[in-house]
Amino acid sequence: MKTKHFLILFTLAVFFTGCATMPPTELVNARSAYRIASDGPAAQLAPAELHKANEALKLAEESFLKESDSYKTKDLAYVAQRKSEKAGALGAMAADKASKDKSNVAFQTKQTEIVAQGKQDLRDSEQRTADALAELAKLAAVKEDNRGLVVTLSGGVLFRSAKSTLLSSAQVKLDQVAKALLSVRERNLIVEGHTDSQGSDSYNQDLSQRRADTVRNYLVQRGYPADRIQALGKGEGSPIADNASPEGRANNRRVEIVIER
Repeated sequence: MKTKHFLILFTLAVFFTGCATMPPTELVNARSAYRIASDGPAAQLAPAELHKANEALKLAEESFLKESDSYKTKDLAYVAQRKSEKAGALGAMAADKASKDKSNVAFQTKQTEIVAQGKQDLRDSEQRTADALAELAKLAAVKEDNRGLVVTLSGGVLFRSAKSTLLSSAQVKLDQVAKALLSVRERNLIVEGHTDSQGSDSYNQDLSQRRADTVRNYLVQRGYPADRIQALGKGEGSPIADNASPEGRANNRRVEIVIER
């Protein structure tokens, strides 16, 4: 039911923000595959696989809102479709097996254990996410916006002025951040570098990219999957404070780690 509401919200969002863009065939197929799977036995007999399909579909829907006809949207939609089909197939197989062995008490007991384990795995995953967010909140400023969950680290804590090499003290901080992030390593991350307005646009763009690359590479070295984390230099273009004051400029010199939904 939650995912049906999720799809309705995405449809309304597209309507009010542009309304003319039709979803690609891949996304239409992914939505259909998830509805079929969620309406079938997978909801009870393969909840962990159905949850994975749900998360994959969310990524495809979000990509569609950002880049409606991109290859990324189509690729994510294809992945979501296959995961939904897998969940549906596993649910159907489990249901068929249960039907054939309905009179077998041992089988029924085993099926109950499988369902319970699947639900426990899902609860464990959600608890790991909650624990990671709580730990990150102790280490840095954490907020949620339309990009996902954003962990903000002060540039002054990480780098010397105009440099992109990590301070030795920053490595301790990033070690703690990496440890928390590793518990949600199935999530995609974007490391964004930001600067204040001092210096030229091109200089700040280059500096922000080098700093983002440095933090990304450090997290990868600490075990975060390289294919799930990218670095993006934002230059001076996204200030969060007034660059007219030293305090405002200090706040704008930052690195943000975005945990995508």
